[in-house]
Amino acid sequence: MKNNSITYKGDLREYQMLGANAHPSKKHMRMPQQYKFNRYQNFLYNRALKGLHAYEPAERKYMHHQKKKRIKHTHKRAQSCLNIFKQEVVNEMCDNILNAFCEQSNVGYLLSSEDVGEDPEFVNTLELKSLGISKTMVIKRFVKEGILPSDFYQLKNP
Repeated sequence: MKNNSITYKGDLREYQMLGANAHPSKKHMRMPQQYKFNRYQNFLYNRALKGLHAYEPAERKYMHHQKKKRIKHTHKRAQSCLNIFKQEVVNEMCDNILNAFCEQSNVGYLLSSEDVGEDPEFVNTLELKSLGISKTMVIKRFVKEGILPSDFYQLKNP
């Protein structure tokens, strides 16, 4: 007889396999900690994501034109990067669906997005939440692309 069991390999693996007895000294299970960002990190993230709209209108009025130009440039790069990232996630989801339903035939292979790639001109209007993209995923992508500084996680409030 063939064993069709599924093994979970995520963060909660020990708890799932051993139950509450895995940690007898603890009364309840501890969830993996999420990274909390300070005010300055949130400000840089919002400025990249929202551009000049991260500032109050009064601040924008007295802002130097070169600073406005830099913020607009970073915002445009961030939006382009985010658009490509969302397309990659959608393509991966489509590939998974095609592979699941068309596993036995060549249709899934022929329709896969490997040959299609991403189109920078196409604007993906899907929400991040509906695609399962978290804030930390976006930040990692922005750091990788150079939109946010490489020492972003070590930044302190000024």
